Amino acid sequence: MNRLLCAGFCRLRRDKFFWICAFALLALSLLYAFTGGVENYLIMLEEGREKPLEYFIFELTPFISAFFAALVSLFLGFEYTDGGIRGKLIVGHTRGGVYFSNFLVCFAADLILTTVFLLGQIPCFVVIGAPAFGWGVFAAYILALVCYTAAFTAIFCAVSMHVTNRALAVIVCIAVWTVLILAASGIDDRLLEPELTGGMVYINGEFVMTNPEPNPLYVSGTARAVLERLLELLPTGPAILMTNATLEHPVRAAALMLVLSAVVNAAGMLAFRRKNLK
Repeated sequence: MNRLLCAGFCRLRRDKFFWICAFALLALSLLYAFTGGVENYLIMLEEGREKPLEYFIFELTPFISAFFAALVSLFLGFEYTDGGIRGKLIVGHTRGGVYFSNFLVCFAADLILTTVFLLGQIPCFVVIGAPAFGWGVFAAYILALVCYTAAFTAIFCAVSMHVTNRALAVIVCIAVWTVLILAASGIDDRLLEPELTGGMVYINGEFVMTNPEPNPLYVSGTARAVLERLLELLPTGPAILMTNATLEHPVRAAALMLVLSAVVNAAGMLAFRRKNLK
């Protein structure tokens, strides 16, 4: 395992696409920190409104995993292209060792990208100051972000270790990411539907008060509880909730993401042991 990890990290250090992703994510994070974070915060101050730090620095969280999808699929795709996986098995490494070492290397790479993203948000820390919900909750959000990284790495690693065509692996990983983002966004939108609709409406050039009416899109009872649990179980769910600082149980979300990562890794490793490598 140590040899596999050393070889993987040496390869990662020389991987041009990894450095491209890191610098691109840093540039994107810095751009958003100044335009979407600091600038918006200063505008709000002029208007007499104020938003705390946590409403800005996590807003791009769902999109970090798009970089994970591209990096993991391409990094592991080269393992098949240059015969690296077959070579490792020929010299005596186990399939489980090969799979798990690839996951660890990819997780380290994705964790570096996550760290780069957070470093790009330093201007928000400097201008806005400490988070309103306290440093303890902020640390729990960071923990949830790390576990979110682990869950997505496991998913993309499972896909890339079984799709031998590099281009197809990239397409499948991006498609999986898109489906998960849309699913979590759709569930969150339904949960945000108000129980009543009405109030002030614009009719014939005038604002008219109307009586509130039940909203047919509002979800209640058992269905609401099911959607809330499903949103927590999806790896994109905590990321969507973090964008507006509404993740109420970050530690529980982190634990669920770790469980998801372990389950996906176990299933992927089991399938890889049975995979016919020609």
